[in-house]
Amino acid sequence: MDVAVHLTKLLRSALSQYGASLTVDEDWIEVSGALAKPGRCIAVFVRDVCDFDVQFYLPERKGSPFEQVIVGSLQEAEQVQARVLEFVTSIVEERLVLAWDSRLFQGGRQFLTPSKARESRKHFSWVASWRGTYDVGHVP
Repeated sequence: MDVAVHLTKLLRSALSQYGASLTVDEDWIEVSGALAKPGRCIAVFVRDVCDFDVQFYLPERKGSPFEQVIVGSLQEAEQVQARVLEFVTSIVEERLVLAWDSRLFQGGRQFLTPSKARESRKHFSWVASWRGTYDVGHVP
């Protein structure tokens, strides 16, 4: 079965309860939905059977989209696809948020739990979540 088709079925099943809609092309899947803050979406680019580029689009943030690459060996194909599914689902369920760490040597984007983001809030110039529940800082 084609990797994008298989992953689409898994995502559709996992995200249907959140009103997510999926747009599918040959090598990418876009997740959007009524519960997402307007303009926010997730794109999953299937680069190979075990190589995925997951992008979280925050149109209001400079540098968007924010990427997470998930890769593995051919022997790990099912596990890698399960990690992609878990990562995307965690963003939509707001079990993961995206934060921008402004420290010089430890800075940059980080996907982390909302509780970890609250604990380390002083280090983040902004935090954004799928529905906007955990948005902090200048995130319109």
